[in-house]
Parts: sequence; structure tokens; C-alpha cells
Amino acid sequence: MKTEYDVAVVGLGPVGAVLASLLGRSGLSVVAIEKDVDVFPLPRAAHIDHTGLRTLQGIECLDQVLPDMIRNKRLNLLNAQRQVLTSISADQESISGLPTSAYFYQPDFDVVLRRAATRYESVHVKLGATVDEISSAAGSGNVAIKLTHSTGYGEVITAKWLVGCDGARSFVREAIGINLKSLDFDEKWLVVDLNVDVRKAGLPADHVIEVCDPARPYLSTPISATRQRFEFMLLPGEVAEDMTKKDVIAGLLAAWLEGSLYTVERAAVYTFHGVVAEQWRKGRVLIAGDAAHQTPPFLGQGMCTGLRDAANLAWKLMRVVQDKAGTALLDTYESERAPHAVKVIQAAIRIGKTICELDPTRAAERDRLLLADDRGVRQSLAFSLPNLERGPLILEGGGSLFVQSRIGGELTDDIIGPRFFVLARSAAALGSTVGWWKTELDAHVALISDFQSPGILRWFDSCEAEVVVVRPDRYVLGTAESLDDVTRVVAGVLSRHTTEGVS
Repeated sequence: MKTEYDVAVVGLGPVGAVLASLLGRSGLSVVAIEKDVDVFPLPRAAHIDHTGLRTLQGIECLDQVLPDMIRNKRLNLLNAQRQVLTSISADQESISGLPTSAYFYQPDFDVVLRRAATRYESVHVKLGATVDEISSAAGSGNVAIKLTHSTGYGEVITAKWLVGCDGARSFVREAIGINLKSLDFDEKWLVVDLNVDVRKAGLPADHVIEVCDPARPYLSTPISATRQRFEFMLLPGEVAEDMTKKDVIAGLLAAWLEGSLYTVERAAVYTFHGVVAEQWRKGRVLIAGDAAHQTPPFLGQGMCTGLRDAANLAWKLMRVVQDKAGTALLDTYESERAPHAVKVIQAAIRIGKTICELDPTRAAERDRLLLADDRGVRQSLAFSLPNLERGPLILEGGGSLFVQSRIGGELTDDIIGPRFFVLARSAAALGSTVGWWKTELDAHVALISDFQSPGILRWFDSCEAEVVVVRPDRYVLGTAESLDDVTRVVAGVLSRHTTEGVS
């Protein structure tokens, strides 16, 4: 029985399953450890954006999940009388060439992601296994993981690296002594998932509503054609146990639904937090997803942020495990992802505080300004994903997600594959180090003349550079007049090997 692995992934929710797939795709030996035997039977996450869909595309899951998703057309903010205060469109095509925003039923979604992870021979899944202890393996520097299986059987396995994707109450995070830092948002909300014929009941079937009622703010989200989620803010003095009672839920829903039209699938009170871990790595142990950050639900970015963690970390772990780069490459995981996650969380908090105004006077003024299309208030509700900040692997012109479009019906990420992409206006711009990118990084190198995608052409023209380098996570590393300029800066981080002309 195998007991030694390249990477151990603790937690097989969406983030852990996607990370295991990305690592398995690279051929790494992975053990995925999950305490539950079956996927959680009720929905928790419900929203995914184009960045998450693009990551699923990379592990060949997109065609399995997208047909069953509800494509979100917009977010409507309503006042207490259900008058539309403002509408934020989500119906436009994203830079990824995929739906900007979509909703899904998580149990079915999780089944697909677990199956995707297990299709790789190098990924070994241990279900019904609880991690009891994490320590350094004697003499190797690797991580020793003590497990107890649901049968009572115990074992110790080792891994070169361990990633905790085990949720908000992460055992891994606690075990290695990483603290969470509050971003000053902690509110209790009642989450109610309904079985209901959404269109027959007259509920919003293709968009989200956030009701800015100072008497009680609440949200409604379509999960599928037969499921709808309502989320109600608890008011001061209300007790969680009382809020989940049948008559209380019926009263809260009465303005929208007759009791005969629905059944309650789940009702639970959650505390929505805005927090981020003070560290994302200690030695050979890292954390990702809710273990590293928690986001209020107003933008639907909680799981999406975790999937971006997985995409960022996977290709870096691959290079380090295969001894193609030093561990300094993994330092860029936290330095890139933590500030990005904080910006997303802060945006969700800003929007949440606008929606959740309980003072009737201030709420009335907010409503007046929104109806008047006040620029300042509208800007407070605006959101777009931030770029990655400048750093060792984000140079001049870098940090944004690279465009994806179609060539002959095929999406460009599928043409490029899970690797670096170097695109130049001319052969001269590829310089003397292009061979290094091909041999050391297995980069897909192309000239604009050979890559006739209208979307990419427009993007390239807008940056006014001669060459662009795109990372495996589809973020732009940088643009330059010559590829040699990029190589000299990043070679020491990306590789243990340099080439002529690279310092």
C-alpha cells in the first residue's frame, strides 16, 4: 500500500478536488484526504464566475457542468417595496469567452469534480479519513500525516507538501498555528434553500435580487429550475434556534411564496465573516480556499476565490516537486493571492454594508440616490476583479487575466494547453532566449500571424507591446519589447536552470 506522495490535499470540496485534478494532470503523486465518504447532500456554494469556469475547462469538466447551470443575467437591488433601485448586468461575455456568472446545485457539481480528480492514476483518494496530526517526517523534511479511517484503522503517510483545503474551520490551519485576521465583518444570516418550481412560483429565475429593506435585508438566488435560495439577515436580539422554526421561515417567505408552493430543503443560521489568514504557508504546509479566507456572500466570490488559489498554486507546486524550480517560487503564492483575496473580500463587505443598512433615514437617502442614478453610490456598488499586484512573476503589463476566444470553434486555452504561452508580433521579438522557454518551461510559442483570434488580436493591440507572456493560470506575467527582457527577470524564480544571456 502506497504511503509516500508528492502532495497531500486535505479536504475534497470544490477547491481540494480541483487542486487534486490540476496536480494529477501534471503527473504528480497526490493523496486527497476527505473525512466524509459522500459529497455533502445539501448546497452550500451556489455561484461560479468565468475565472472558475475557465479553471474547470482546464480539467475537462466544463462540458459536464455548464449545461445544468443557470446563467446569471444581472443583479437587481430592490427597496422594501420591491422597486428596482439599480441593476448590475452580468449578461455580457467575459474576457474568458465564458459566462460571466452562473449558478449551480452543489451536490451534483461536487460529484463531477470528485470524479475528475479520480480519473488520474496518480491521484489517490482516501474517503472517510480524518487527519489527527501533522508533523515533520524524521530525516526527510517531508510532512507526516496521521490518519484515522472510519473503520477505526489508523495509518501514517508522508508527502513532500501538504495543502489544507479543509474549510473555514480548517484543522490544517489550526494544527500549524496560523491565525485569521478580521476584516471587520461578522453578521448572522438565515440561509433557506427551497424545493420549488421557480418560474411557476414567479421567482427570479435568471438573476439575483438583493432587497435593501431596513426592516430586514435579504437576498434571493436561483440555484436550479427547481431550487431557490433565500438569505435573511438576523436582527439584533434574534436567536439562531428560533429563526429556523417552520412558522418563522413561512413568515419570512410569505411576501414571495405561498406555503403550498415549496418545501424547505435546508434552513441554517451562518455567521458570514470577512477574514484572511495571516500566513498561507508554514514550511511544507500551505492552505487554500476557506481555510485561507472567508468572504461575505454579496458578490458570490467565496468559492471562486478558492478556485483561483488552486489555479495559482498547482503549477507552482508542480515545478517545485519536479525540482524544476526552487521553493522561492511558492513564496509567490501568498504574495499574489492574499492581496487579491483581500480586495475581493473588501469589495463584498462594501457592497454588503450598502445593502444591509438598518437605519430607516440613511436607507431612504441611499434609495433616493440610487433612483437618481447618483454616480458616487453606483460606484460604491461597482465590482470588477482586481489584477494581481506587481511581484517576481507579475512584471510590467502583467497581472490581468489573459483573453480567451475561439479559433475554428476551439477555445484558445485548449489549443495552448496547461503551460506558459508566449505570443509575439515578430520572430525578432522572441530574442535569444525563446529556446529556454520551449525546453525549460514547455511554453507554447506563437506569432500573432499564426494565431488569428480576433479577441487576442484586440487585446494585443491594446497593450502596444511586442511580446506577451501568459502563465499556466492564464494570468499575464508581463509584456515587453523583447522576450529576453522578461527572461532575465524571471528565470531565477521559474527555474533552476538559466541560459545564455540570462543573469
